[in-house]
Amino acid sequence: YYIPFLGDDRTEYYKELVKILENPAQKKVAHNAKYDISVLANHGINVQGSSFDTMIAAYVLRPDARSYSLDNLAFVECKHQMIPISDLIGKRGKGQLSLDQVEIEDVSEYAAEDADYTWRLYEIFKKDIKDDHLKTLLEDIEMPLVEVLAKVERNGVKLDSKFLKKMGEELSSKLLTIEKKIIKFAGKEFNVNSPSQLSVVLFETLKLSTSKVPKRTKGFSTASDVLEKLKDEHEIIPLIMEYRELSKLNSTYVVALPALVDKDTGRLHTDYNQTVAATGRLSSSHPNLQNIPIRTELGRKIRNAFVAPPGKALIAIDYSQIELRLAAHLANDKKMIEIFENGRDIHKETAASINNVPVEDVTADMRRAAKEVNFGVLYGMGWLGLSKRTGISRDEARSFISGYFALFPRVAEYMEEIKEQARELGYVETAFGRRRYTPDMHANAPQLRSAAERMAINMPLQGTAADLMKLAMIRIDKKLEKDELMILQVHDELVFEVPEDKVKKVSKMVVEEMETAGEFKVPIVAEVKVGKNWGEMTSE
Repeated sequence: YYIPFLGDDRTEYYKELVKILENPAQKKVAHNAKYDISVLANHGINVQGSSFDTMIAAYVLRPDARSYSLDNLAFVECKHQMIPISDLIGKRGKGQLSLDQVEIEDVSEYAAEDADYTWRLYEIFKKDIKDDHLKTLLEDIEMPLVEVLAKVERNGVKLDSKFLKKMGEELSSKLLTIEKKIIKFAGKEFNVNSPSQLSVVLFETLKLSTSKVPKRTKGFSTASDVLEKLKDEHEIIPLIMEYRELSKLNSTYVVALPALVDKDTGRLHTDYNQTVAATGRLSSSHPNLQNIPIRTELGRKIRNAFVAPPGKALIAIDYSQIELRLAAHLANDKKMIEIFENGRDIHKETAASINNVPVEDVTADMRRAAKEVNFGVLYGMGWLGLSKRTGISRDEARSFISGYFALFPRVAEYMEEIKEQARELGYVETAFGRRRYTPDMHANAPQLRSAAERMAINMPLQGTAADLMKLAMIRIDKKLEKDELMILQVHDELVFEVPEDKVKKVSKMVVEEMETAGEFKVPIVAEVKVGKNWGEMTSE
C-alpha cells in the first residue's frame, strides 16, 4: 500500500501509522532502514523495532559483493528489473521533478514495488542465514546498530567554520610559496596541478630517469608512488609531494567541511556506512571523517575545528593497541599475553628482545622500529616491506623479523594456521563469527595468492576489533542520557559531547562498556582524552 500525506495532514490513518512505527514490539523489515529512520525522524517520528534489514542481511551473507542496492538484489535474487526512479522524475538536471509532482498512480506502483521486493528478499535471506554465527552477527550486532548509527548521524558535530576559514587563508599562502619554488626549479612557468605538464617538466625538461616509471597516454606517470621512488633524485620532487598533500587537505576538508554544515541544525552530519568494508569496519561519507590524516601536524590541526558548544566538553575514548591485543588472544601467545596482563609496553619489550638490550636501554628509534614490526607483521609485511618502511638494511630487517617470531612463536604458527584454514574452508572469520571469503587462496597468479594470504591474516584481527566497537556502541547508547551525545566513530575511537559537569561520569561508563564488550584472554584497555575541541585534548 502507498498512503500519501500532504503537508500537515494528520488524519486518523497517520496517527495509527505513527503508533505502529514507534512501537518497538511491532517488528519492521526494511531495505536500508537507517535512511528510513532518518527521514521519518525529520517529521518527528521516532521509529523503533527495526528487526531485519535486507541490505545488511545481504552484506552479512556476501561481504565482498559490489552492490547491495535494492534494484541490484531484486535482479540477482528474484530476476526482476525494478522501475528506475528516473522513469518517474526524469534524469538529473533542471527538468527533474520531485515526487510530489508525479502522478499518484505512478508513485504508488514505484513505492509498492520497493516494499514488495524488500519483503521477498527478506523471505529469501532469512532462510539463507541458517548459520548460528551469522544469525547472532545480524541479530545482536548489525541490526541493533542501525538505530544507534541513525542517532549518531542526527546528533552531528559542531564545526568552527571561522577557524577553518583562517586555516584556509594560511594554506593558500603556503601553497603559493611552494608553487613559486617548484616553478623556479623547473625553470619555466607551468600548471603544477596538471599531471601532463608536470610529466613534461620532470622527464623532458629536468630529464629525470624514466626506467621505472609507467608510460601513460599523456606522457610518463606522475602518480604519488612514482614520486615516492624519485624523491631523492631532485629537490623539486619533495616540494611537489608537499604541494599535493596540502592542496588535497585544503580542498577536501578546509574548504569543503564548512559548506556541508546543515543550515537547520548548524552542525556537520556524516553518513555512516555499514555495508562498505568487508572486514566489518564502519566507513563514513558526505563527508568522510575516517580519512582525516592524523600523522601530520596539519591533519591533526583540522580536528581542532570540531568543537564543543559553550558549557559542553568533548570526550574521545579509544581502544589502546586493540589489534595487537586481539593477536595475543587469537594466537594464544603466552609471552604476548603476559606482557599485556602485566601492563607492560609491548613495543619496548619487543625492541629489547630483538636488539638484545635491557628494556631501560631501549631508544626511541629502537621502539619505533619494533612498533613497525609489531603492526606490520599483522598486515603480512615481510622483511622487504620493513626495510622500506624504517630505512634499515635488508639484513637488519630479516634479523628483526626472525627475532620477532622467536619472541612470539605462537604468532608465526597462528599465521600459518589461519592461511591453511582459508585454503581449506574458503573463508576466515572474526571472534564474533563474521566471515570473509578467500577464493584467491587458490589463484594461479602469485600476486593474487599473497594478497589473499595477507587479507586472511589481517581480517580476523581488524574484523574482531570492528565487531567489538559495534557491540560497545550498542551498549553505550542504552546508557546515555538525553544531553549526553555520541557524535563520532572513527577507527578505534568514539567521541562524545557532554555537559562539562558530566565528563567524569560519562567517561567512566564508556570505558567500562568498551573494555567489557567482549571476553578475551588479555585485558582490553580504553583510554580517555577530554577537551574543548577534538584536536587539543588531554588525557584524563
